[in-house]
Amino acid sequence: MFTKIIYFILFLLNFNNIYSQEKITLNAHLNSGWYPQDKISLENDLNFYIKKAQEVFKLKTDNTQVKVIITPHASYYYSGLCAATSYQTLLNKNIKNSNIKNVIILCPSHNKSFSGIAIPEYKNFKNILGNIKVNLNNINKLQENNNFKFIENVFEAEHAIEIQLPFLQHTIENFEITPLVVGNILERDYKNIADSIKNIIDNNTLIVISSDFIHYGLDYGYTPFNIFILDNIKNTDTQALYAIGKQSFINFSNTIKKTGATICGQNCIKILLKLLEQKPFGYIEPRLTCYYTSAQLSQARNNYNININKLLADIPDNIFNNIKNSVSYAGLIFTAEKNSLLKEEDQLTEYEKLSLYNLAKRTISNELQENKVPVDLLYPVTTISLDKNAGAFVTLEKNGNLQGCIGRIISNQELYKTVEEMAKVAAFNDTRFNPVTKEDLENLEISISILTQPKSINNYNDIILGKHGIILKKPTKSGYWTSSVFLPEVPAGLGWNLQKTLEELSLKAGLDKDAWQQDCNFEVFESFKIKSIL
Repeated sequence: MFTKIIYFILFLLNFNNIYSQEKITLNAHLNSGWYPQDKISLENDLNFYIKKAQEVFKLKTDNTQVKVIITPHASYYYSGLCAATSYQTLLNKNIKNSNIKNVIILCPSHNKSFSGIAIPEYKNFKNILGNIKVNLNNINKLQENNNFKFIENVFEAEHAIEIQLPFLQHTIENFEITPLVVGNILERDYKNIADSIKNIIDNNTLIVISSDFIHYGLDYGYTPFNIFILDNIKNTDTQALYAIGKQSFINFSNTIKKTGATICGQNCIKILLKLLEQKPFGYIEPRLTCYYTSAQLSQARNNYNININKLLADIPDNIFNNIKNSVSYAGLIFTAEKNSLLKEEDQLTEYEKLSLYNLAKRTISNELQENKVPVDLLYPVTTISLDKNAGAFVTLEKNGNLQGCIGRIISNQELYKTVEEMAKVAAFNDTRFNPVTKEDLENLEISISILTQPKSINNYNDIILGKHGIILKKPTKSGYWTSSVFLPEVPAGLGWNLQKTLEELSLKAGLDKDAWQQDCNFEVFESFKIKSIL
C-alpha cells in the first residue's frame, strides 16, 4: 500500500511538471497550409515575399521611425506578399532592425468568444525559427486592469498571433512580445484598455495589428453588393482605411456601423485608434503599403509567379460570382517620419503610384464600355497622400508616337481625381489626335507626371533643363496674358539647349520665337513620372 501511494505521488508530481512546462512554452501549432513547416522552406518563403515587396511595393522610410504596422493574417500563399510590404519597412537594406525591443501584438479571437483581452500564461512562444520571449513585465502591468485576463485555450488555437512571428523574426534582431487576443469590448472600455497599453510603450516599441479587412461572400454572411462587386468591396474598405489613416476612432466606428464591414480585427483597430488619440509616439503619419483581395491573388498567382497587373486588376462580376468568397488584405504603417520632408517622388508609396496608373488605365477603358463603372468606384483606395491637391499630366503614346497629352499645372481637386479627369481628356478630347478606340488599348502606353507647386524665378538663366518644367507668361497688347508650358522631360528628350527651349516655348504660346527675351514672366516646377505597371 505504501508503495502505491509513493507511485501516485510521483505521478502527480510528474503531471504537474508536464503541465507547468506546457505553460512555459507555447509551441507553434499551425500546419503547412499556413506557412512552411521546415526552416529552410520558411526562410525561402520569407525572403521571396520581402524581395517581391521591395521590387514592386517599395517605399522610402526610416526603419527606426516605424511605430505601428497593420498587416493581414491569412496563409502566406494569400497574404504573405501584403504582409511583407509592411514588414519590409522595419529593415535597413535587408539588415534586421536592432532598435525595436518591445513588440505588442493585437489580434482578434477566431475560435473562442469572450469579453475583454486574453493575455498569455506562457513565458515563451516557439516555432521552427527559434524561441521568442514574452515580456512578463508588460503582462504583469496589464493584469492590473480587469479587462486583461488569462483565458484557457485561446492562444493554443489562435492563428493570428503565430502567423506574424516568422515575419517579426525575419525583420527584427532581438525582441520580446506582448501578444494580446482581443475579444468583445464594450464601448466604454476602449479608453481604459488604451490607457493600460500606453503604460507599456517605450521608445523601442512596435505595435502590430493583425487584421484582415472585408470578408465577402455567403460563407461570411456579407453580400451587400450585386453589381461591380470588387469595386464596391474596395470602396467600402477605403472608407475604413481612410478613417484609420486619419487616426479617428469615431469615424472608423461610424464606418463599421454604416457599412457593416466584416473586418475581423475591428476591435483591435479601435483600441489602436483610441490609443493614438493619446499620442504615445508623438506625431505619426500613415502610409499605405499595399491592398488587394484573395480573389485577385487567386487570379494573379501561379506558384511563385505573381502577376502584379492581375493582382491590381478588376474582376468582372460574371467571374467574381464564380469565386463566391473574398477576403481583403491591407498593409499600413504609421511612422514618426514626416512625409512632407521626403522628396516629392518618395511622398507616394509605390502602391499609391501603381494605383494611380491603374486608375488612368481603367478610366480610359471604362469610357469605351457599354456598362460603365461609376466614377467613384473607379477611384483607388484613397489615402491622405492621394487626397492632397496636386497638378498632373497624363501622356498617351502608341507605338512610340504621341497619342495625347493633357494636364493641369495647378489643381484645386484631389490628386486621384485630377489623374482620372486628365486621363479621360487626354484620351478623348486632345484635339491634336483622334480619340482612343478599343483597338488602341492593347498598345497604348500611359505615363503620369505629378507636379510640384510652380515657383517664380527672377531670371530665365535660373532654369535647369531636365529638372525644371517651365511656364512662360507674357502680357499681350489687348491686356490679356498668353502662356505655354513644357514638362521637364521635353527639352532634354529633344536635345534642346536653353535658347532653343525658350524659342519653342514662345512659339507654343503663339508668340514670335524671340518673345521670351523681353517682358516675360517665368515659373518653374518639378515633376516625377509614373509609368506602366511591371
